Amino acid sequence: MSVTVAKNSGFCQGVKKAVDVAMKIDTPAYVYGELIHNEVVLEKLKARGVVTVDNLKDFKGKKIIIRSHGVGKDVYDFLQNNGIEYVDCTCIFVKKIHEIVRENYLKGKQIIIIGDPNHPEVIGTNGWCDNTAIIYNGEKDAIFDNEKQYCLVVQTTCDHNIVEKYIKILQTSIKTLDTNNTICYTTLGRQKECELLSKECDIMLVVGSKNSSNTKKLQEICNKNCKFTYLIETLADLESVKVNKNIKIGIVAGASTPPELIEEVKNLMKDSQEIKKIETETAKEDTFGALLNASHSDKTMNVKAGRTYSCTVISANDEGIAVSFGGKKDGFVCKDDAEIDGVEYNPENYKMGDVFSAKVIEQPSKSLPKEYIYFSKKVIDKRNKENSDAIEKLSSPEFSMVMTEVTKNGLKGYYGGYTIFVPASQIKIAYVTEADLPKYLNKPLRLRLIKSNKDDPDKEIDLATTKSVIASQKVILEEEKQKKEDEMWSSIVKGEIVKGKVKRFAEFGAFVNVNGIDCLVHNTDASYSSNVPASQVFEIGKTYEFIVRDVNRENNKVKLGYKQLQKKPYEIALEKYPVGSVITGTVRDIKNYGAFVLIEDNIDGLVPVSEISHSYTKNPADVLKVGESVTAQIIRFEENKITLSIKALIAKEEKSVEDTVVSEEDYQEAKEKRAKKNAKKFDASTVATPKKQKVARKDEEEVSSWKSDDADATATMADLFKGLKLNIKD
Repeated sequence: MSVTVAKNSGFCQGVKKAVDVAMKIDTPAYVYGELIHNEVVLEKLKARGVVTVDNLKDFKGKKIIIRSHGVGKDVYDFLQNNGIEYVDCTCIFVKKIHEIVRENYLKGKQIIIIGDPNHPEVIGTNGWCDNTAIIYNGEKDAIFDNEKQYCLVVQTTCDHNIVEKYIKILQTSIKTLDTNNTICYTTLGRQKECELLSKECDIMLVVGSKNSSNTKKLQEICNKNCKFTYLIETLADLESVKVNKNIKIGIVAGASTPPELIEEVKNLMKDSQEIKKIETETAKEDTFGALLNASHSDKTMNVKAGRTYSCTVISANDEGIAVSFGGKKDGFVCKDDAEIDGVEYNPENYKMGDVFSAKVIEQPSKSLPKEYIYFSKKVIDKRNKENSDAIEKLSSPEFSMVMTEVTKNGLKGYYGGYTIFVPASQIKIAYVTEADLPKYLNKPLRLRLIKSNKDDPDKEIDLATTKSVIASQKVILEEEKQKKEDEMWSSIVKGEIVKGKVKRFAEFGAFVNVNGIDCLVHNTDASYSSNVPASQVFEIGKTYEFIVRDVNRENNKVKLGYKQLQKKPYEIALEKYPVGSVITGTVRDIKNYGAFVLIEDNIDGLVPVSEISHSYTKNPADVLKVGESVTAQIIRFEENKITLSIKALIAKEEKSVEDTVVSEEDYQEAKEKRAKKNAKKFDASTVATPKKQKVARKDEEEVSSWKSDDADATATMADLFKGLKLNIKD
């Protein structure tokens, strides 16, 4: 049993774009009309939160997707007039049709559309000529005005054979007709390939939805050429398909069929273990092996389908190449099996005696003579080219490849004649478990071959002698990660200001992401307030500016500062409380040189002992208490320090010497100090007749001193204090 999948199968460019947009757009998302005619894909989109909107008047959202089928001009006008944002996923080929229709309609031409009047593409196209188009489906009795000019366009997914037939009818019925066969070239190629494949295969599987226009066209083509054609919407539909090991199966798929469904159908058909015979006339025909045995009786050679032989050219004509290959019968290479795709067959290129390799195949057509063994040179040439391409591809520093099999320890894929194995440990940087391996099937991996010879790890990989190689995606990802890290670290320099997003908090600070690197802002660097944690300064998810305080690449640590970029408490206080301001605060602490007063959180000032009172204060604790509320005036800012004065707000009282009240202890202390001071200036026993004279002290306090003008004058200590009235308190 052989399984052939048509090359042009699955998502077309327009559908793929629309699905990719819908799968990546922020949800909830909205689509105007059914995005794709495939229930499997629609269910995935629905589960993701993509909502279908059939009537724009009921739409309450802000953004909507326009599907690949396109819409009329009135829809764009409605969206713009109502301020609705849209993502336009209209297929580029449909867009071109809209341009043709609009241009010719404005020139006064009557528009004709070949297609299904109920299909959204046709409805959208009609909207570009104000819904005045004639939707034509082969009506022979249609009447046209010879005085009018007509412009013809075609639905992109129509059957090309039917369209050509309709165009011929219209060209004979209309005098002036501008014909635009706008079938998508992808659709056209898909249909032609489907037609050829369905003629060669015993069973055709059409994978797609019954609601898909282009899928139904493929099914119609297959039904004409292959009796056993099945529509496969889900894997469950394969249960009705009966096969045996001697048949050829062809698989085609509509433009709205997801690639994963196609791959699953192909793999299930290849891996099917229970093969049953088809109870039809086809099953009763001779198998290819029987035909081979009947066509020759060479006992020395065991000619089998799929075997490769060295063939020598006998002759060549327009039908193909006659060859000898060592058997009793001659071989023949039909012209369609001579050259790979893209190369035109020319019999003059094959001279008698030329040698090439070819593979035994089934008789291409029942009309061909049975006395030949039929070969395909194209298959071998294609394989050789694939091998050559594979060597070039696999030798590159990076190549993309899809893995198709899961093994016990990794993934396996095939390219040309090479088997590529990707161990589970080499899929990504983190190890992939055996249970997670299927997630990486049928998805492109970025790979590079790695050496696998443990005995000789330096030995180069020789793709000319080995067909099984080991590849790794991990090495590429690690290199990119290292490069990215190098770039990130080079962008973080001590002392520079950077922007970072707060990611999470810890007891000791906040972690901030700067260019992909986790950095730490310690609590002490978050705020000038020692009792305020980082969690009270920042919000998670917000971006702030920080200064880089330290970079340690070796330990992957970066320290950031935030408070360093903010105004210091002193600077804030200077703006808020200029010199001369009166504040009310609380005594925070008392020292022998003064008292600290808390003005507000994190800002305090010092009241020096000399600024507490106009009278002499020996110990601030005798006057002030911790926790006491005081009112003071700011008299100075200096070196981040605030100096306060309480006495500046208290009026100075005038007191006479007679009213001075001192304690006995203070009086005695002052008396002794004065005596010592005067002893240096006067004779201890005699003093000249005193003459009063004022002398200013440095502290600007006025005191009386005595100076003698008469050398014979004398005075005792008692004379000095004579007349001084003292009020001595016990």
